[in-house]
Amino acid sequence: MLETLDIILRNAATGVFAFLGVLILRDNGFKVGAVLGALSSFTAATYTICTQSWFDWSTVNFFWLVAPFCILGPVHIWLFSLSQFQDDFRLRPYHFAFVALYLFLQQLTFGATEPTYYEGVSISTVSYALVRFFFIGHMVYVAWHGRADDLLEARRKFRGTYIVLVSLMTFVIFVVETFYTFEELQHPLISFTQALSFFTLAFVIFWHAGKVRDGILLVQQSTNERREKAAAHSADLDGADQHDLRAIEKLVAGERLFLEQGLTIAKLSVAAKLPEHRLRRLINQHMGYRNFADFLNRYRIEEAKRLLANAENRHVQVLVIAMDLGYGSLGPFNRAFKARTGQTPTEYRKQALSDADITE
Repeated sequence: MLETLDIILRNAATGVFAFLGVLILRDNGFKVGAVLGALSSFTAATYTICTQSWFDWSTVNFFWLVAPFCILGPVHIWLFSLSQFQDDFRLRPYHFAFVALYLFLQQLTFGATEPTYYEGVSISTVSYALVRFFFIGHMVYVAWHGRADDLLEARRKFRGTYIVLVSLMTFVIFVVETFYTFEELQHPLISFTQALSFFTLAFVIFWHAGKVRDGILLVQQSTNERREKAAAHSADLDGADQHDLRAIEKLVAGERLFLEQGLTIAKLSVAAKLPEHRLRRLINQHMGYRNFADFLNRYRIEEAKRLLANAENRHVQVLVIAMDLGYGSLGPFNRAFKARTGQTPTEYRKQALSDADITE
């Protein structure tokens, strides 16, 4: 009975995940977020196949068709998670470095052709497990860390579901694969539980994808697209929205509330006397920002540019300027400044002062 249900659930999960991957590519093309989403879906589909008891890794046709997705599963899911919860996500060198490290350790642990499940402990086994757990930990951190600043209400709520389902699921898979042998995983009860988990995950992910909104599960808009969309929304503002937006602008820019260190959207909602959900909607839909930190950086970086270009401040340390602008440390300030200007604060200061000398 369990064996029959196991097969039914696995085949159903395989079909749902594969269908979802095709839909993502059909509706969103080959943008980075869409490709990562499709790869994650195909990974989940193939994983339900390569973990079945009948699957033979020594079969060449099956190996080259399925194995790449099964092996790269943690990588696909990790990168897709980052693309969903990090606005303006881009693939960076450190992403590729971790992928290379993961593949290197995977080959050391299992071999280059077919897996030989190791029943002892070795440096490569431990290192391989640690890298996999890093992927999970980083996924959870990114999803949870940005929750408070997220201005997309639907995505903010989805973060909790994502953390519980996807992260817990992948964590259980990694633990089971790390500490149990292949033969032990074929126990009917363990296999059935695994199949039920796959099917539940497939159903929940497909359910959310079926009512997809911008930035949830699929690709995100570029900054320019968001600004254009916000401008279109602003053209149809009613009187109440106009009043509230002026109040927000007066508080943040006029009264320079953006300089307050540790300013959160909850604190701003209290100062503006607005419900938090309404404040999130106004900043997102009518100003084009997807997270609160980016919204604050608009004001902080403009003020930083003014201060750095002022010759009277030429001996003021960049760290002091960063702290005065409300940043808790130099790192976030440097990253935010370079993201908006393409230069570090020091580079910008040198160029601005040099240009000022030339004009004089």
